Amino acid sequence: AASGTGFVVSKEGHIVTNHHVIEGCAKVKVHKDGDVYKGKVIANDILNDLALIKSNFKPNVIFPLSDKNPSILQPIVVAGFPFGNVLSTSVKVTQGIVSSETGIGNNYSNIQIDAALQPGNSGGPILDKKGNVVAVAVAKLAMEKIYEDFGVFPENTNFGIKSSVARSMMEGNNIVPIEPSSEVI
Repeated sequence: AASGTGFVVSKEGHIVTNHHVIEGCAKVKVHKDGDVYKGKVIANDILNDLALIKSNFKPNVIFPLSDKNPSILQPIVVAGFPFGNVLSTSVKVTQGIVSSETGIGNNYSNIQIDAALQPGNSGGPILDKKGNVVAVAVAKLAMEKIYEDFGVFPENTNFGIKSSVARSMMEGNNIVPIEPSSEVI
């Protein structure tokens, strides 16, 4: 079994997460407020590591996707469930900035952030100060590999998939994202 984070993007219960969170799973379960719902994988984007799930619950929070690309030094907040329910069942948040407008190897579908990501954060929203999703949490650098190559342990080097990629996946499956918020929260 695998676990990760996802976030609701439609009134119908569509959820965005990472492909690696649901990869190889025969069944997908959605945990919400102590209840468990059956989930169905609607779309997979293996190249960009995204997945779209549909579940049959009525969401009380829908996350708007930003219609602007994240910019360097932009403040962000990451929400998710690092380490699953081991620490607690409550959502955890951490804050930081956009460190780079591209990912590893100049991957323009990704951003680099300095906010902490842990196992279980995968698929969670990276939010701007208006509560819009600017990216989907995806990865951190492999400490051992960086140490082997450079002789140092990486710090605060994590990555997200830009919301424009998630928006394209949604629109390709006839799911219209809600309008981004313009009010600072």
